[in-house]
Amino acid sequence: MGLTLGGGSTTSNYHSLQLGNAQSLLTKSLMRLSSGNRINQPSDDPGGLAVSMKLKHAITVTSATKNNVDNALSFTDTQDSALESIAGILDRMSTIRVSYGSGTATTSDKSSYASEFKELQKSLNSFTSETFNSLSLFTTGTNSKDVYISTKGESGASISISSLNIDEALSISSTINLGSSATTATATSISAVTTANLTSVINKVADLRATSGATSSRLQFSSDFLASSKTNLQAANSRIMDVDMAEEVTNYAKYNVQVYAASAALAQSNLNMGIVLDLLNFGRK
Repeated sequence: MGLTLGGGSTTSNYHSLQLGNAQSLLTKSLMRLSSGNRINQPSDDPGGLAVSMKLKHAITVTSATKNNVDNALSFTDTQDSALESIAGILDRMSTIRVSYGSGTATTSDKSSYASEFKELQKSLNSFTSETFNSLSLFTTGTNSKDVYISTKGESGASISISSLNIDEALSISSTINLGSSATTATATSISAVTTANLTSVINKVADLRATSGATSSRLQFSSDFLASSKTNLQAANSRIMDVDMAEEVTNYAKYNVQVYAASAALAQSNLNMGIVLDLLNFGRK
C-alpha cells in the first residue's frame, strides 16, 4: 500500500497562509497603535486619505486667515489705545484751559498753564507718527487695507481697516491744529483755543475711536468664527485619520492570538509530516 503526502502538504500550506495573514494584520495593527493613525499608507483607505488631505489644506488656510485677522485685531487694539491716550491728553488740556481762564489765575499761573499746554501739544504730535509693524496708525488721508475673513483665504468677505485721519480730528480751523509740531514758532497759543474748541476736537476723536472699535468688534467675531471652523475641521480630520485606541488594542490582542495559533498549527502540521517521512524512511530499511 502506498502513502500520499498531498493532504499533509495542503494542510501545511493552508496553515502557512493563515500565519502570513495573521502576521500582516498584527503588523498593521501595531503600526496604527504606534503612530496613532488609522491610515498609515494609501492602501489602508484611499478615499479617506484623499478627504483628509483636503481637510488638512482647509485647516492650513483657515489657520493662516485667522492669523491675519488676529494681526489686524492687534492693529485696531493699538490704534484704540493711542486714541484713548489722545482723549486723556485733550481732557487735561480742557482742564488747563478752564483754569487759564479763571479770574483768580495770576500771571505766573497762566504762564505755567501755557507751558503745560504746549508740552501736551507735543505729546499729541508724537501720536500722529505712531505705527504698528511699520504700518501707520494715523494718516492725513484715506489709507485702508482689506483683511479677508473667509475660510477661502484670499477671497470672499473682507474687513477694511483704516489708518484714521487724526490730523483732521485735531484741527480746530484751517490755521489751528492741536497736533501740529509744538515748537515755539508753530505751537498753538492757549489763548487761541476755547473750551468749546477742545470739546469739538474730543467729539471728533471719540468718533474715530468708535470707528476703530466697530472694526475691532467685527474682527473679533471673525476671529472667533475662524477658530471654531478650524476646530471643526480638525475634528473632522481626526475622525478620519485617528485610530480608535480601544478598538485597536482589542484587534492587536486578537491578531496576536491568531499568530500564535497559526504558528502552532503550522508547527503541528510540519511535525506530522516529519513523522510520516520518518515512517517512510524506516520502511525502506
